Amino acid sequence: MDSTTVCTTEGVVSAIDLADEDGSREAMAEVPVMTAAMANPVLSRAVAAAATAKLTDTLENAEAVTVFAPTDCAFEMLDPELREAALADPAGLLTQILGAHIVPGERLGSAELTGGELTTFTGRTIPYTREGDRIVLAGQATVQVADIQTANATIHLVDHVIVPDGVQGPVQVEAVETGPPDSTAACDTAALTAAINVGPADGTIVGMADDPVAVAASSNPVLTTLVEAIVGADLVDTLNSADALTVFAPTDCAFAMLDPSTLQAAMADPQGLLARILQFHVVQGRLTLDQLGGGELPTVAGPPLPYTVEDNVVTLNGQARIVVPNIQTANATVHLIDRVLLPAG
Repeated sequence: MDSTTVCTTEGVVSAIDLADEDGSREAMAEVPVMTAAMANPVLSRAVAAAATAKLTDTLENAEAVTVFAPTDCAFEMLDPELREAALADPAGLLTQILGAHIVPGERLGSAELTGGELTTFTGRTIPYTREGDRIVLAGQATVQVADIQTANATIHLVDHVIVPDGVQGPVQVEAVETGPPDSTAACDTAALTAAINVGPADGTIVGMADDPVAVAASSNPVLTTLVEAIVGADLVDTLNSADALTVFAPTDCAFAMLDPSTLQAAMADPQGLLARILQFHVVQGRLTLDQLGGGELPTVAGPPLPYTVEDNVVTLNGQARIVVPNIQTANATVHLIDRVLLPAG
């Protein structure tokens, strides 16, 4: 299923109802909002955007929050130039946009949304109207699925991304020029380490140790494309619930260097090609760098992963090098790599 084509209310409801156990309404009610969103089949873009904007920890640890969450279809319909500008300015423009979807400090059910204004995460107020059961925010986004409960939030799925007044035009240009570097430009060991350690606390090399691997990755500022792919391939629960794994994690820079047609084909086949590629990066058991002596590793995908070690440089499948080794999570050892591994065939 391509979640960006699930646009009608009926389609969104059906996708959620057909989700795996962790994406069901009952399971989402047991975990905090970002963990719940990662398991929801129509919120992969929202999860990736929140991770890019370093909002994962803020949302996960909030005592009470209301989230008007744009579906993957909503993000797909956002103006491409604005979307690109926002992703290039995660601390500025992207946070302004995402913040317009978050009401901190309270859990507002649909019965309480009778019309008026909402004070959002960034301090802006957004107007909203209600006619019958139809709730429209800022004249832009309509609530499609209301009152999804998580352990600390009430989520309402909306059909468009809310763009607050004043974030286009000059603000957009300024954000691109002055914002922090795009994570796809962090490619070598020094740049990756710096980017990780100035990110949110849960996404630092130390902070990732507290969470299972998919949750930890969602807080890491250089793994946003990988997180989106994991969600799309429905591998969140598989990775989080495993006892012990080694994960060779391609960075955003690695995905940016992948042939666009290959990436497009994989994303269009999440349960097939994309899942096989991602599982080729995963090995059962926790292996640190000093335990990698060369040879082959049995992958979750099935085909063995050949690798060599020369002068302490580990090269996997003749394609990728380990650039940041030995990042520990609650259930995995993660090695960041500089290319996406492609299994034969």
